[in-house]
Amino acid sequence: MATKVAADSGRGRARGGRLMDGGARGAGPLGGGAGAASLRALLSFDDGEAVRLLCAPAGADAAVGHVAVGFDDLGPGRGHALLLAVGAPAVPATVRQAARRGARAVVLGGVPAHEPGARAELVAAAEEIGVALLARAEGADWGQVAALLRSALAYAVAGRPGPDGGAAEVSEEVFSLASLAAQVAARVGGSITIEDTRLRVLAHSATGEEADPLRRTTILGGRVPAWRVAELRHSGLLRALWTSPEVIHRPADADGPERLVVAVRGGREVLGSIWAAADGGALVPDAAAHLRAAAGLAAPLLIGERLRESGTARRRESALRGLLEGSGHRRTHAWSLGLSPDTACAVVVAERRADAAGSEVADRALDVLALQAAALRPGTGVLRDGDRLVLLVVCDPPSPGGNGSPPPERNGQGGRAGRDGRDGRSRRRTPEGRGRGEKVRTGAAGTQTENGEGEEDGTGAEAGEVLALVRELDLSAAAVAGAAPVWVGAGPVLPSVRAAESRERAELVVRALREREARAVAAGRPRPPRHSGPAGVDTTLEVLRVLDAARPVWESGAGPVHTFVRADAAAGGELLRTLAAFLDAGCDVPAAARRLVVHPNTLRYRLGRVRERYGIDLADPDTRLLVALAARLTAPPPV
Repeated sequence: MATKVAADSGRGRARGGRLMDGGARGAGPLGGGAGAASLRALLSFDDGEAVRLLCAPAGADAAVGHVAVGFDDLGPGRGHALLLAVGAPAVPATVRQAARRGARAVVLGGVPAHEPGARAELVAAAEEIGVALLARAEGADWGQVAALLRSALAYAVAGRPGPDGGAAEVSEEVFSLASLAAQVAARVGGSITIEDTRLRVLAHSATGEEADPLRRTTILGGRVPAWRVAELRHSGLLRALWTSPEVIHRPADADGPERLVVAVRGGREVLGSIWAAADGGALVPDAAAHLRAAAGLAAPLLIGERLRESGTARRRESALRGLLEGSGHRRTHAWSLGLSPDTACAVVVAERRADAAGSEVADRALDVLALQAAALRPGTGVLRDGDRLVLLVVCDPPSPGGNGSPPPERNGQGGRAGRDGRDGRSRRRTPEGRGRGEKVRTGAAGTQTENGEGEEDGTGAEAGEVLALVRELDLSAAAVAGAAPVWVGAGPVLPSVRAAESRERAELVVRALREREARAVAAGRPRPPRHSGPAGVDTTLEVLRVLDAARPVWESGAGPVHTFVRADAAAGGELLRTLAAFLDAGCDVPAAARRLVVHPNTLRYRLGRVRERYGIDLADPDTRLLVALAARLTAPPPV
């Protein structure tokens, strides 16, 4: 019995479609049956993104009939089990326990890749008791591993369609989307396209001379054209595809050849779809059965594709984090990101107010900045770190291909001789490359613009690009309605292997911006800008560095000022705030009183109490310096 759905046949036209019965409903030719498959067949669905085989004492053809998740999933009637040792330590005792419970193979998580001795002990234990040993790939989670292996087992046990439509023994050559597309195309008498849920083309069969223009456009563009997606959505075909387990048939008409399409599912989750189109003739009568079987066989392959894609993203994030934190082998991290170690980069940090953490609006503001940075500077590395957004801005174009393969070094020291001809020594900023209307001044701190923005490293053009991005991000953050304050700071332009230094300076710039704003608000002055490069807040930066260095000395010290600070903190800190305001006002009593919103006589009375009770004489310059340091070191961070 056929079920009708709305389906389009071309731009602006609609026609009927129907669901093909094409064999038994439900699982179809690939319904899960009892039995076992070889470990080799299961692993052929994976490309090392989920698990790695460490040893197989009984050979890779050892039978597997059940994928058990945790020891509780082992038991009677669950023989030939491959155990995913979720939560168990990667030690020989776990392997032995798995063997005692009947497992034929065990997958361990957290196998130390950089400790050959520990790995050798695990392999020795597995070989001694005859259990196959596998390691979960770094970055893959247990859910992904279980989904891939269970899906692979189900379809390896059931087999794949033979030339007569029946089940046949699974061959290794089918375990790729490209080979699957080619084999199914031969059986259905047409062309095949395999797509993911975003309608991107993952694999396709050979395109004949009579292929319709839509298929050629889809393959050349790597995805279904946007206008076509809109038509499929409007006609209801996409909804039918994602909600129905059946094969949908669309007969040929003047706008295109006969087509079949079926969703690929892993359990209840839709993973993608397979499209069959007639090439110069009609599809074979049992094409629907072949397509349904192909959908079953494609499920573990599409799960593997997702694993590879997410694994690539995880590896990129890991390399980015390592580069920004200065951990691991920084040159390797750079190559993994498609960068030469001497590529000029700068780190930009956007930090929201801490008390806005978890706010939907605050999260949206940082998300907007991430999208804006990627749009303005393609290739920017984006890392979310709590209340911060950390961006690695590439000033040089990425290496050809961007696939992590090292291009030739520019010079022996990894410097940028090709740009400045001085063997890796970066040029000072020059007036060239500045925006119109900006005056430039030079000095000991390097070239700066009239508004105080500038850099100590990199060329003027590179630093100007980074500062332009910082200004744009500040404008974008301010445009998010109801968003909490976001401060944006840029570090100096440095080679990519020194990105951690640029990040450290960018975070210091953000601290300086927040300190500067807090002090301005406390003094009743206008709010300063919330974005800058190092040169724009150079004085505050140096003060923060001095304070960070002085903190251990202060905390280990003693004397009248320390006694005063501890006692006043216990009483609420009013006197210390009074002294800080007095010193910030240049010891001007009326000005400090206005800042504190008290009468000048009240201020004089408090100063007298500090002198009489704690013996602190503010007429002494050393005492004033120590009190000023104490006030800055013990003040709560600005919010």
